[in-house]
Amino acid sequence: MNQVAELRAQSGVFARMTKNVGWLAGSRGFIGLISIAYLAMAARALGPRQFGEFALVLTYGQLIANVVQFQSWKGVIRFGAVHLAAGNNQGLARLFGFTATLDAASAIVGAIIAVIGVQFAAPILHWPVALRLPAAAFGIVILLASGGTPSGMLRLFDRFDLQAFTEAIGPLTRLIGTLVIWILGGGTIAFLAVWGAAAIGQTAAQWIAVIAIHRSRLEFGRRPFTKALKENRRLWRFMIQTNLSNSLGLFWMQLGTLAVGAVAGPVQAGGFRIANRIAKGVIKPVETVTRALYPELARLIASNDHSTARTVLMRLTRVAVGLAFAVVLVIGLEGATLLKLLAGERFQFAHTFLALLSLAAAIDLAGFALEPFHSAHGRSGRILRSRFIGALVYGLLLGLLLPMIGAEGAALASIGASLVIFVQLAFSARQMLRKTLELDSDD
Repeated sequence: MNQVAELRAQSGVFARMTKNVGWLAGSRGFIGLISIAYLAMAARALGPRQFGEFALVLTYGQLIANVVQFQSWKGVIRFGAVHLAAGNNQGLARLFGFTATLDAASAIVGAIIAVIGVQFAAPILHWPVALRLPAAAFGIVILLASGGTPSGMLRLFDRFDLQAFTEAIGPLTRLIGTLVIWILGGGTIAFLAVWGAAAIGQTAAQWIAVIAIHRSRLEFGRRPFTKALKENRRLWRFMIQTNLSNSLGLFWMQLGTLAVGAVAGPVQAGGFRIANRIAKGVIKPVETVTRALYPELARLIASNDHSTARTVLMRLTRVAVGLAFAVVLVIGLEGATLLKLLAGERFQFAHTFLALLSLAAAIDLAGFALEPFHSAHGRSGRILRSRFIGALVYGLLLGLLLPMIGAEGAALASIGASLVIFVQLAFSARQMLRKTLELDSDD
């Protein structure tokens, strides 16, 4: 009878994931295609140097956002799944208010940092004087438009359809704006304005979708904030750890681009940014599965169904390893063609960057299910530890290789960091699986 129940549970998980992946796959596939289109138009419209300056400003704003911004959507799902299972609507409202408050506070702090930091970053990154004020303004906009609470609420309530629709707002805005700017002959500042408008539009759409489903409300204020901390054990610790692990996880993608710009100049930085985007774009559809996987694992762990969680993890990991080999093969054979089609012949110098970064992306792909597995178990500390060690390895390799061989050194550092993180999380997941197997056998 237990085996029948397990099979039914597994069937339910994969059925929900299939539906949610269907929505997100359509969204991600659509977003991926138009992302390639507006990236190609921006690169061709601006040329290597101006595109490099544009990429450095984008990366600067995104780096600050990722450092200060809490991964509130993970907290919403991790702790919200427990309240949802218990029918505790008031607890949900306080949790949502808590995470939304963190989103707002981190956005304000980040905006201040972005403005002050421009004075120091501009000479290091070789920005022209005319670009400094727009860079500061872009940083403010991108920070104020950040926040993951509405996204987490949509996923928690299994509304991946609305999540898919709202996620398309930003890329659509960039596509239309980029096309208009390309036709009219606009420059870097015009592209920054479009990217800022896209961020605001997407965040606004997500909040509108949350309000429209009428599933919950948010409680703000000192008392609800304090009570949320008491009701959700280790919430504050979880939020800090996931923020740090996310910041470290994006460390080499963003800091690497900035480091290449500082050492090798905007042209190399632009090529590195394009290569990184293509390498990450190949595995972008896998994020679809990750976003659908985490809520399902959280529900399974909340109901103590560890057997089904193990089965889901093992199946998806086997598929991911096979896909990782395919990524390396495709980029190895067609990388130069992709660069030429996207950015034109002027960016073919980035072919070596792309080949190396695809190896790092393949390693990330192979272990994509490990992080949501740890998060669902509340093991955010282990994710943080692996990211921290990976960041140290990346920093050491970057400092050693970048001055010696240029942007290729930053790409090699990415491979080393990805490998270190994968090994740590895989070993930790193996320990957790053994422990749950022993508990199940005792029962």
